[in-house]
Amino acid sequence: MITIIPAILEKSLREFEDKLFLVWGNVDRVQVDVVDGKFAETTTIGPEDLGQIDTVVAFDAHLMVEKPEEWIGRCVAGGIDRVFGQVEKMEDEIAFISDAQAEGLMVGLAYDIDTPLDGLKEYVNDLDAVLLMSVKAGSQGRKFDDRVLEKIKQVRKMSKRISIVVDGGENEENIKKCIAAEWAEEIEEDELNRSTALLEFVVGSHLFEEKNIKEELLRLRGLRSHS
Repeated sequence: MITIIPAILEKSLREFEDKLFLVWGNVDRVQVDVVDGKFAETTTIGPEDLGQIDTVVAFDAHLMVEKPEEWIGRCVAGGIDRVFGQVEKMEDEIAFISDAQAEGLMVGLAYDIDTPLDGLKEYVNDLDAVLLMSVKAGSQGRKFDDRVLEKIKQVRKMSKRISIVVDGGENEENIKKCIAAEWAEEIEEDELNRSTALLEFVVGSHLFEEKNIKEELLRLRGLRSHS
């Protein structure tokens, strides 16, 4: 079964909770998109605000902010389970990774669609996941960019165990493309051994625009590649 993670990008906690309610009971994990108004023009709630929500849902914080390494404490205050920091505004990858791990968080680096994966190989074995933007980071509702497919292959060449999180413009067709790209780099030749367990998809606008969100979640989870 494919892992689908709803993404919520909102300016107020009330708006965030309204969307969270729409997926309540149907997902185990939700991504909160955090933008500081500097990385992109949008300004959202901070990860610490999630500490006000009583829920068993695990939260990912996707930090689209300046110096994400300085936001670890705020993520801890909000009860974040896994944190991703955009490398474009990160000054110290080692500090980001080590500080998150010291606080018991799962940690990953995030790469915008225009950002090459230079330097990732140095850290890949220390990470729980890598987040690859398939649209420009900082907003929702943009068109999927096929350039992410080659990045999926590159990450899988670096590591056969790391989770790859693809974020942006996801729908049925694009999810299948990503699965095919990931499978292209699998060690196993036997198709029966292929698995999507280490490939996750963050879905925002596409999901919340559906009339029946639960039904769409179930449908997306059951997808397979054309291959």
